[in-house]
Amino acid sequence: MDVQIMVRFIFILLLLSLPISAAESAKKKITLVYEVKPNPPFYLGEGSDIDWRKPGITLEVLKLLESKLNIDIEFKRRPWLRGLKEVEANVADGIFHASFKPDRLQIGRYPMKNGLLDVSRKIMSQSYALYKHKDSPLQWDGQALTNLNGDIGAVRGYAVIGTIEGLGVPVYEVSSQVNGLMMLKAGRIAAFADIATMTDFQIKLQPEEFKDIIKISPPFAAKDYFLMFSHQFVHENPQLAEAIWDSIRELRDSPQYKLIVDKYYSTCSSACR
Repeated sequence: MDVQIMVRFIFILLLLSLPISAAESAKKKITLVYEVKPNPPFYLGEGSDIDWRKPGITLEVLKLLESKLNIDIEFKRRPWLRGLKEVEANVADGIFHASFKPDRLQIGRYPMKNGLLDVSRKIMSQSYALYKHKDSPLQWDGQALTNLNGDIGAVRGYAVIGTIEGLGVPVYEVSSQVNGLMMLKAGRIAAFADIATMTDFQIKLQPEEFKDIIKISPPFAAKDYFLMFSHQFVHENPQLAEAIWDSIRELRDSPQYKLIVDKYYSTCSSACR
């Protein structure tokens, strides 16, 4: 083949490839981290792996943002405290689900409006519950605890620790829901406070092991949960951060969201395992 013809051929191939390469390079890459423990139906499975056949409601919702906003999200699972530290150190761009705590403003940024937390742009809401041994006289009326004889356990780094401390009750921090339940079963703590869906899930997985543990009503606390971005990400991408938070609100109010939620709740007995 003539050299000039070959050069032209290669040049044409390069031109044809430019639109695709340009589109790919225009996509903003974002790294989001989330808990390694399951929180069904919002995220399923545990450890570092993600099963994209049924990843959970939150991941499916956030995935919809990729085409909507021309972004490419990399999801990584991390122990909660490590995830917070990665956001604070700008190793990760954001973390979910983060409830609001004033001291976390040193770590990252929440969606705000007129200087106040914008609850309308939350990812979802969840309740914390108190768990006790079935023979315990402990009671909770939604305001005060009675007949508490010992510490209340809570997973290290979880926002409920501040709620417990606000009642003047000592907290025993544990590494996981299972660890907390085992300590409660052994009588080493008087109660265990945790996100209800996460601890309920562990009790259902091991019904015989935890048959003597019951959940107290009413809920211990209710919290809104957000996608929290690192300070650096918001500083460098202020419009994109706002667009992502806005899109979360729009998707949560959309028919698409209802379809996703219905899929998980209608099959939760199998999908959440």
